[in-house]
Amino acid sequence: MVLVLVSAALTALAMPGMLWGYLIWVALIPLFMAMKDVSPLKGALRAFVWGFVYLLLTHYWQLPVLTVNVPEVLNSFPNFIGVVVFFLMGIVMAVPFLVFGLVYGLYQRFFDRYPVILALFAASFFTVTEYLREIGPLGFTNGRLSDALLNGQQGISQLLTIGGPLLLVFIIVFVNHCLSYLFVNRTRDRAILIVVSVAIVALVNAAITALVPIPHSSSKYESTLYALQTNISMQMKYYQPPDETLAVVSRALREIPEGSVVILPEATFMSDIRRNSTGTQLQQIAQERNLKILIGFPTYNDHNYNQVRFVTAEGFSDKYYAKIQLTPFVESLPWPKVFGVFSFLKFLDYFDAGEEFTIFSVDEHRIGAQICFDSLYSNVARGLTLNGANVIVTATNDGWFDISTALNQHLSKSIARAIENRRYVIQVSNTGISAIIDPYGRIVKRLPTSKELNADYVIGEFQYLPSVKTTLYTRFGNWFFWFSLFLGIALIILGGVVL
Repeated sequence: MVLVLVSAALTALAMPGMLWGYLIWVALIPLFMAMKDVSPLKGALRAFVWGFVYLLLTHYWQLPVLTVNVPEVLNSFPNFIGVVVFFLMGIVMAVPFLVFGLVYGLYQRFFDRYPVILALFAASFFTVTEYLREIGPLGFTNGRLSDALLNGQQGISQLLTIGGPLLLVFIIVFVNHCLSYLFVNRTRDRAILIVVSVAIVALVNAAITALVPIPHSSSKYESTLYALQTNISMQMKYYQPPDETLAVVSRALREIPEGSVVILPEATFMSDIRRNSTGTQLQQIAQERNLKILIGFPTYNDHNYNQVRFVTAEGFSDKYYAKIQLTPFVESLPWPKVFGVFSFLKFLDYFDAGEEFTIFSVDEHRIGAQICFDSLYSNVARGLTLNGANVIVTATNDGWFDISTALNQHLSKSIARAIENRRYVIQVSNTGISAIIDPYGRIVKRLPTSKELNADYVIGEFQYLPSVKTTLYTRFGNWFFWFSLFLGIALIILGGVVL
């Protein structure tokens, strides 16, 4: 079990905001050493423990959120309950790995004499497990193995345009499994094996990175959006009257050039402002300065939505984007009869999931907006791109997170979405990180967070090149899941009948 724990720690340290992304190419070697010749039940247990530990270490920043930040702001549960919830969250996230461990333990004996085939088998079913992690109301994709490549491996990350995160997961597991075989069968020079392997990966990444083009930049073709990072704390959002927030937003909007399109964060206001004085004053500013303002706030009509929509001189638009991927337990309660006891985790209200990939056509812009948790899932940005978005906006409320690791992990998801769809992605957060990312995953411009700059707000002028290209991944989505599933089943049949 020591090897399992070492592997879990190395995997976590490879994630964005942690230590070093290249660790991911060797992090699974101890796991596969521990999984050699195990029974199905032991395999399931070891894979579960590995997933549980690595995911909790990856998400360590959630512990202070659950034990300090949320209880202090919402006053809805005692601090120690946050610890319980944190570990229960780890259990839920790690359950899919039970499936991988069980299947691996059942069939690995078929391939004992065929290390490459066994590596393909392991990679295929691990990839299937990763897909299982994203489906259903408890789906959660943060901390995927592929995320580690967004931590300094821009070249290899370009494969996202072909098969999305699942292709990268497959490659990572295949390489680790092959290396584990070599590691076990070498009696010396194991350290050299590891160093050389990582060096080869680094050289491959550098070679691909050198071929990655820089988008043609010309003021003739560039479009401009303004991001308004409000730097408003969660205490102010929840307990101060909306006039306090409006005062900050109003001052900032008056600094933005007239006639501009402005993007504000998710939940800039915590109530529906369309028919009150806050909304009226916001409309007046838009009229005075000819601004088009995309702003987030909840709405309560036939449905409850966490949404964003434009306010202009004509008022609030009828068109809106409602968040599709709701945060479990915070914005929605999965299977109330089972998880009803966790209803105290609700932040504001339970929302209904949006169903449309809305595109906002404003001036020359075709903006596909997604909200916070949406960016963890490829399907949202992909749906927006297929609907005609030539730039993607991630409006988010990351003010709950005091630790920079959380912010970097969230930003890495916008990087992945940019590469997958070859679109500029603009992330606008209430306290940071706000940034613009080019279609190849480069951070072109980043605004200082509220901790890095003591200011009421930060304004970012972001230029981007509208794109209409469609990648293989945009067209076909998670096709690599089906490839992995069929490959795994074919190998099981081959192993049972022929080998």
